[in-house]
Amino acid sequence: MASHQLSGNSMTTLYWLTSFVCFVWLVQSAYDAYQRHQLLYWPNVIFFACMIGVIAGAAYQAMQVRHDTTSDTQDHHS
Repeated sequence: MASHQLSGNSMTTLYWLTSFVCFVWLVQSAYDAYQRHQLLYWPNVIFFACMIGVIAGAAYQAMQVRHDTTSDTQDHHS
């Protein structure tokens, strides 16, 4: 079986896309909870906290991969 690896740009795009989609999901969920007057209902608060963690983690990983990709490119050109 062949091993497939994504390029740095592809990984960065996937991390940013994950972050964006989770952000949209968070906003939609918060709006629904607000409409039902359950914004501070404890399962929602836990869900919101987890989503914020996923969004932040994916965005951080995207920045790290991008930084590593640009560092590798600059090292090869030196």
